[in-house]
Amino acid sequence: MLKSKKFNIVLALIIAIALWAYVLGEVNPESTATVKNIPINFTNQESLEDNGLTVLDSSQTSISVSISGQRTAITKVEPSDFSVTCDVEGLNKGSHTVRINVTGPDNVKIDHISVEKINVDIDDLTTEEKTVEVAVNGQAGTDKEADIVETNLETVRVTGAKTLVDKVDKVKASVELSKIGTELSTFNTELTPVDKSGVQVLNVRLSSSEVKVTAVMLSKKTVSLEVPVTGTDYGDIERSVSVPKTVTIKGTEDDIKDISKITCRTLDVSGVYTNDTLPLEPILPDGIQLSDDSDGLSAKVTVKDLSKKSFEFDQDDIDLLNRQDGFTYTISAVTFSAEL
Repeated sequence: MLKSKKFNIVLALIIAIALWAYVLGEVNPESTATVKNIPINFTNQESLEDNGLTVLDSSQTSISVSISGQRTAITKVEPSDFSVTCDVEGLNKGSHTVRINVTGPDNVKIDHISVEKINVDIDDLTTEEKTVEVAVNGQAGTDKEADIVETNLETVRVTGAKTLVDKVDKVKASVELSKIGTELSTFNTELTPVDKSGVQVLNVRLSSSEVKVTAVMLSKKTVSLEVPVTGTDYGDIERSVSVPKTVTIKGTEDDIKDISKITCRTLDVSGVYTNDTLPLEPILPDGIQLSDDSDGLSAKVTVKDLSKKSFEFDQDDIDLLNRQDGFTYTISAVTFSAEL
């Protein structure tokens, strides 16, 4: 009796599975679904560019679509199966409301789209040259420093909506420190347009997507710095000069091992009349460079404040020249000030 009951349960389960498979495979019931993040593509942008214009921004970059159809068809649908377009032909500079067009697979029905119209901003199309800046990602340690020897590009052309191009401060490239060795190596590195805060500016085009960078890992060393100074008392003005006592240099290990001192070109402060900071010019041997640690090497010049002294004269101390007859001349007490 117990065996018969278990058999019936197993049989019922098999029948249920078979019926469900039949429903899915043969009956194939209607089903619905929502497909999200379908990108909006702008058509006829070439006609805008022919008129010196381009798309600056839009209120939507993607939409969602509700669809219905047989379950087997619904489960196979992907966002890439849909075409969502916005025709910008004939638009002028400014903001416009434009209807979008949506098409999808033939075996499903589009029941609803999340938006039917979007706002599109049109701006002037412009191109500007921007400086390429290469940086090294990573810390090399206290006695090593990566050196960017050469890049094949100093600037690139940035093209796009004027509002966006104006935001681009420079075009950056980054080289991973781990890739740089003691022998010269060259890398192709991706370029990214960024604003003054270092944030990427999107939706602009670059004349080159990559920059070729040649780099090498150098040794660095801190040595004493000698700065000859002249003109401290020129014009009877007292000047004091403060200079760094050391400087950090970089080069190959063989090049820097015997260097213990760097001398600067003579610093002439005779033309300095107010407190100032003057750049120093180190005389570097062949193959030696300043380390980034000593970037902006400079001297501080302090000028002693001018003093004032007053002199008083009476009429006996002053001679009047070229006096004319018939006139009376009177000299009052005089205070004469001179700056020393």
